[in-house]
Amino acid sequence: MSNNRLLLIGLAAGFLSAAACGARQASSPPQEGLIRLSDQFSADFALIDQDGRLMRDEDLKGKAAIVYFGFATCPDVCPLALGRLTAALNVLTDKEREKVIPLFITVDPDRDTPAALKTYLAFDPRIIGLTGERGAIEQAKAGFKVYAEPEPIPGSEIGYTMNHSSLFYLIEPDGKLRYALQDTLTPPEIAAAIRAALS
Repeated sequence: MSNNRLLLIGLAAGFLSAAACGARQASSPPQEGLIRLSDQFSADFALIDQDGRLMRDEDLKGKAAIVYFGFATCPDVCPLALGRLTAALNVLTDKEREKVIPLFITVDPDRDTPAALKTYLAFDPRIIGLTGERGAIEQAKAGFKVYAEPEPIPGSEIGYTMNHSSLFYLIEPDGKLRYALQDTLTPPEIAAAIRAALS
């Protein structure tokens, strides 16, 4: 098992434990971590999931989606964010989770094949990994206005890493992309924002 997967599992367990042991429970989205997006943001995408199936933004209609952009060889930021997302999903009720689609969209399509994403996200099968041709990824990044650029790592076997923005994006059941969340929010706060998107 890779160090990243071990870190993800450990973080998710830790966040869930903290939520269960009296961590601050948020009943409404925290305004300090909620970013209102302009009409220039859109959730348009047509990508391939970890099972090789085409998924479009239209497939989300009627449900809320929480989207994170990252990459499978990310050493720290992505595992931490995904650990928070997993713990936030665990805060929701079964009925609420049925109405939510968690998405992880890669910013590194050259390495993150469907098979690579399936392995990376095996710790939480609720999260759908999406990849595709570079042009399709760039289109998705442009709609969400995600920053992601490669940075060479001299002397490293992996060759490069990806510098990227780190936010959760909320797509509401009507398909509109209206809010982003700081990745520093606690799982109960993220869960509260998801609940607000469902209401």
